[in-house]
Amino acid sequence: MAKSYQTNDVYNEINVNERYKAERKADPKIFFYKEGNPFLGFMHFLRRNPVPPKQIDEQKLMIDLTDYARKDKRSKIISGIVFFVCTIIMIILKGYYEINILIFLEIVGAIILISTIIAIIMFIIKSLVNKEDPNKYTLADYKNYVIGKAIEGEVQELVYEPHFGIPQSVYKDLNAIINGNTYHTEDLITGKYHDVYFAQSDLVVEYKDDDSSMTYFKGRWIGFNYPKQFQGTVIIKDKKFFYGAKRKKLSDIQHENPLFNEMFTVKSSDMHLAYYLLTPQIIERLMYLKQNAKGKIVACFKDGILHIFINNGQDSFEPNLRKINLMSDIQKFKYDFSLVSGIVAILNINDNIYVQHKEEPSYQNNPMPPINNNGF
Repeated sequence: MAKSYQTNDVYNEINVNERYKAERKADPKIFFYKEGNPFLGFMHFLRRNPVPPKQIDEQKLMIDLTDYARKDKRSKIISGIVFFVCTIIMIILKGYYEINILIFLEIVGAIILISTIIAIIMFIIKSLVNKEDPNKYTLADYKNYVIGKAIEGEVQELVYEPHFGIPQSVYKDLNAIINGNTYHTEDLITGKYHDVYFAQSDLVVEYKDDDSSMTYFKGRWIGFNYPKQFQGTVIIKDKKFFYGAKRKKLSDIQHENPLFNEMFTVKSSDMHLAYYLLTPQIIERLMYLKQNAKGKIVACFKDGILHIFINNGQDSFEPNLRKINLMSDIQKFKYDFSLVSGIVAILNINDNIYVQHKEEPSYQNNPMPPINNNGF
């Protein structure tokens, strides 16, 4: 019997919709604790029934996940068949009623209504079929186990919450990216790496109406408790990212690095703060990150926290249910975590600079840190 890597209670929330509503309306400051890990405040509205953490039997974990993958595949096949049949019916009816568009539209409306009812019934059936068995491990258990195995010994105070991420009111308060009318975040991972608290989660921000949808952001958010506390805002945006929020009250900043200026735009509430925070190490790392993260980058320094958004259209860690491979998933997450660990390495270097200098750091005395095998 392997030990559990779950450091928090099992997720058991009373009312998810109530929490979402409270998160949207809450003051963003309540989500950052002043002592210990500030990002544990993201679970400010969590309501749990305390239960002992699960013990992980690796062999049973793999059996249960395989069973979960089989049920998930079956549900997708059924959904695909229903969608295909409805599409064929609509095509046939369109040809038959082509001379009377009003009748056709009435038929289409009826089909949509019937399809919606079928979808609801299928959802209920799927929920009953895949109803969580307390004696079986879940996908969240598997991900939690993989994360723990991948970074054991490197990260202290590790917490994984599958249903949490950056709260919507925090996202809106940063005002670095356009707000949509749909917001989804999940897979919060937080802990302490080399004495720096960090958090990351997947995030999707979209705008949807009856006729269309627009994705403003889909990718990963990463937050770091910055080693030097500061007040103010500095936003660094990839010039190829077109959904940045307009911040007319912030001043445009030009850095002395011309290549950086070609890649990014910088806005700040305080020019001196921008030059103080954007050391050559951070400048170089942001450029490297842009070239290697396979996505558009938006970074925001705000009130002691560094937020980095990577718009790559991907979930940061989703196991391949078609081909489950524990060791492969562990290695994948180890590599994925190098993005976090690499940025933390720079923050530790800057910590020493902040201790020595009360004013803006010298751009000549900040050497670039060595890059390890993972690119950081």
